[in-house]
Amino acid sequence: MSVIIQYVATYAPYIYAVCGLFALVQIYRLWQVRAERRQAVFTLEREKAVRELYNIFSIAMLLLTTMGVTYFFSTTLASAVGEGDGPSVELFPTPVAFIMPTLAPTPVPTPAIVVVATSAAAPSPTGPTPTTIVTIVPTVAPTSPPVPVVQAPQCPDSRAVIVRPGNNEVLSGVTNIVGTATHEQFNFYKVEYAPVGTEKFVYLGGGNSGMVNSVLVTFDTAALGNGAWTLRLTVVDQTSNFPSPCQVTVQIQN
Repeated sequence: MSVIIQYVATYAPYIYAVCGLFALVQIYRLWQVRAERRQAVFTLEREKAVRELYNIFSIAMLLLTTMGVTYFFSTTLASAVGEGDGPSVELFPTPVAFIMPTLAPTPVPTPAIVVVATSAAAPSPTGPTPTTIVTIVPTVAPTSPPVPVVQAPQCPDSRAVIVRPGNNEVLSGVTNIVGTATHEQFNFYKVEYAPVGTEKFVYLGGGNSGMVNSVLVTFDTAALGNGAWTLRLTVVDQTSNFPSPCQVTVQIQN
């Protein structure tokens, strides 16, 4: 049906032109038939003129109907079909590879420096005997920058748990939020974010299916900006109630 609607909408100007041409022809016939009717002497000639007038009227109604249907197809139905064929929107992004945080390398201890000094003692009958003094100078290993302590989030309810990232974990780039979102009367779950110390949570992502140790949301940290952020997972049941949400604090460094 949509093919027919698009076809009519495409050729609507030509249909209007043909109908207009036929309308002009019928107007010319109407003028001729009216003239013949006025000049008719016999009854048969008048009846023939009346029949031709009826035919002209029927053709005119058919032309009007055709133009009306064409207008309806090319405007209302064509717009409805165009909106129905719009591009689909993907509700949930495809999970990407989980990004593990990079830990600082363990410093390699530097070996001690051995200084060897030679000193001459008092001469002996056979000649001077050199004395070797060995001095060991300890070296201090270079101090590496402190690594933030990453702790697992403490979630009050086992039905809403964020596994990764952990508390104080440093995030950068495209990141996955992994966890569990289940309920006996599961409806949906949502992940929100807000600056640390505030309650101005903004929707980050979610889903309508329960998840167990899976990727809940994938996002780009560039959209949040550098600093400390709170991520919150909430699971909502069929009655619009929800257990205690799970929250985790992360550090974003783009």
